[in-house]
Amino acid sequence: MKTNRTLLAITALFLSITSWTLAQSSLDARDIIQKIDKKQEVQYSNAVIRGTLDLTELANQKRVNNAKLSTEEYKSRVEVPLTFRNCTFKGDIIAYKTLDRDGKSRSNWLGSDQILYTADFKEKVIFENCTFEGKTEFKYSEFAEMAVFNDNKFRNEANFKYADFREDARFEGSDFSRSANFKYADFRSAALFANARINDYADFKYAEFDNGASFLKTRFNGSADFKYAEFARQGDFSGADFRSNPDFKYTKGRRTM
Repeated sequence: MKTNRTLLAITALFLSITSWTLAQSSLDARDIIQKIDKKQEVQYSNAVIRGTLDLTELANQKRVNNAKLSTEEYKSRVEVPLTFRNCTFKGDIIAYKTLDRDGKSRSNWLGSDQILYTADFKEKVIFENCTFEGKTEFKYSEFAEMAVFNDNKFRNEANFKYADFREDARFEGSDFSRSANFKYADFRSAALFANARINDYADFKYAEFDNGASFLKTRFNGSADFKYAEFARQGDFSGADFRSNPDFKYTKGRRTM
């Protein structure tokens, strides 16, 4: 009887896992790009997205003049709300890339002989409880509305260097397996990282926090660099867990530890 009960339990577990797997929809990243180009709202739950979601190659891509950079730049604009909940991204999410003149990618280098491709977001962006197995490249992106990245798992470096958050930026409860790059990021409204975990380098060097920042109970397993960061209002680090000494050299503004 005990053996039968064990077999029944295993069978029930297998059926449960199978049902959950079948409930997951799978789609190609190109389907999402097509919806954005058609100005259709993007909203997915419990989906597996395959392929590279390259937001720098939208139909509205235009060449722009950037006074701060000497390189040639092309900008795409996501003009519809994006909502992803409980989704898994198998490939990269690209809102920033650089290419040589011959089309070769050189994402870690930007020179006068490079062509820069970026994407801005004009509507609300929500990624909640998602897993990013590839790269997440949002360098130089502007988020005009609220940007929600709560309870996500970033398996590779999360690159938000130079990102401009016009409204609340929420990364609460997210797990960064590698580095979290927010160097030079501009948080014009609330920056919320409460209960997040950053396992590698947390780079907030030169970041500007214009309207309060919460790192309540955030866990920094690697180096935490806030050198030259500016807190126009209070930066709350209550209960934050620093596994190595954080660098607040030349930081401006009030902080609660």
